[in-house]
Amino acid sequence: MHLGLIAVLLVLFLGPSLWIGYQAWAKVGWAWMLLLLPIAWLTGAIFGAIAAMYLVGVLEWLSNLNTPPAGAGSMGGVAWLGIWLVAALIISPFCAAIFTWLAAKFFLNA
Repeated sequence: MHLGLIAVLLVLFLGPSLWIGYQAWAKVGWAWMLLLLPIAWLTGAIFGAIAAMYLVGVLEWLSNLNTPPAGAGSMGGVAWLGIWLVAALIISPFCAAIFTWLAAKFFLNA
């Protein structure tokens, strides 16, 4: 993959999380509450992966609704795993950014 494309994708997917974390740090400083922001980020990332898993499960269920079962040795499960991975890579950073923003908003108003 081209290095410029990798940089653009990193900025696109990690940008919101890093920007929200920077804004919280700029407003609060090195307060003890900021130590909980990485925990909120990790919780959001895990929540995003779980949400992607449920989304892909619903999509797989809808796909298999009117089709016969897959044959032995088919690669259908691996394909759905790949779809889940892509969905998790898209959804998790945004959920992490939302969880970090909510935690920062709660700590700033507390």
